[in-house]
Amino acid sequence: MRHGLATLVGVVQDSLRRHAMLEAGTRVLVAVSGGPDSVGLLLVLATLRRKLGVELLAAHVNHRLRGAESDADQACAAAAAAQLDVPFVHAELGAGLRHGGNLEARARALRYAALHDLAAAHDCGVIATGHTLDDQAETLLLRLIRGSGVGGLAGIRPRRGDGVVRPLIDCRRADVAGAVRAAGLQARTDGSNADPRFLRTHVRQRVLPLLAELNPSIAAACANLSAAARAQRAIVRRWTDAQLAVGAPSGVLSVAWLAARPAGVRGLLVRRWLVASGAAARGLTARHVRAVLALTAGEKGVRRVELPDGRCVRLAKRTLRLEVDEVRQRPAR
Repeated sequence: MRHGLATLVGVVQDSLRRHAMLEAGTRVLVAVSGGPDSVGLLLVLATLRRKLGVELLAAHVNHRLRGAESDADQACAAAAAAQLDVPFVHAELGAGLRHGGNLEARARALRYAALHDLAAAHDCGVIATGHTLDDQAETLLLRLIRGSGVGGLAGIRPRRGDGVVRPLIDCRRADVAGAVRAAGLQARTDGSNADPRFLRTHVRQRVLPLLAELNPSIAAACANLSAAARAQRAIVRRWTDAQLAVGAPSGVLSVAWLAARPAGVRGLLVRRWLVASGAAARGLTARHVRAVLALTAGEKGVRRVELPDGRCVRLAKRTLRLEVDEVRQRPAR
């Protein structure tokens, strides 16, 4: 084993152990885009599969957004899987991906949905993706720029509740790419990673390099902050859940009870109540929380707050209720 790969494998083994990502006997779907990170992920897991006692299945999701380039990505992913003696499957996203706003977010959501479908079809209990330490740092900085709260600073979770794990989360992107080259594997560069339409491109090409001049360990510093934020978020969730067991025992939040809490924690309680009651966390912003808090003030004529997932919060008899927004559900005439 080459020294570069050996070092990378050691870092991944430590991450797998600390975050309890894989158990012996697990069948793992490895998401392979054809880029250096995902090919490196496949390389490391293929090196470790016997030691870990896991089976691997490489999976590629073809977005069909870049014509022949997309097909070349798929061919590269398939070739890497064949070279590493890993079975390969793929899925394609529909043409509808091109239509609508926020292409990056829609592509990510559809990609994960396709990966979960492939995992279910091939009896895989875990999906491994190639997110690195650099991705973690970029994500934290993106959320800072967008005005995230402490919860958003938690960044990329090493292990998600839906079976997605990130074995490379403590590895530097350059080290992964170096191991791929040393192993003689081919990888492709997605041109969209340099697309100036995406904020992540500016963070990757301008913000992080500038911060690295001030602190060469900035990526690790960002990752440490994310880890601290995840720990703090877990503590806050336990506390808010215990509080809401009193203030909203049946899912209906008492306005009087909320008003009696310290002003600084009311927003935390409202957000946790919304998510625990079924509101989609993605897209739920501080603006929505502030609007719900304003609703409790009983401003004349204001009885409901619309949420981005088709639900609304309604004020009735000094209580807050989360409901399907019937006003928006009615067909247009």
